[in-house]
Amino acid sequence: MRCRDKQSCQNWYERELNEAGQRLESLRASIHRLRLDLRPDWERRLDDLRGRHNRGVARLEALRRASTECWVPAAERAEEAFLALREALLRVDEALSIRPLAA
Repeated sequence: MRCRDKQSCQNWYERELNEAGQRLESLRASIHRLRLDLRPDWERRLDDLRGRHNRGVARLEALRRASTECWVPAAERAEEAFLALREALLRVDEALSIRPLAA
């Protein structure tokens, strides 16, 4: 786990989720510039990313609601959700960067 107290965990996850949300918006804009025949697959990937982001937000909310005595398991679940989102974002970034240019 990345932090030692509940407040620092909340702050860190909130900041990271905000950055991921901004990255999702950037990806959405990039996908809308693709050729029409390529969009459906990328829209599905983007939907998956949005779902992962929503799970991260839900885990952050669970961390906020956790008592000061039992916040650690909530923080661990929030971290797992964020790491899954980050990994999925990296895979999409890699796929977009090796995508052949539209003719």
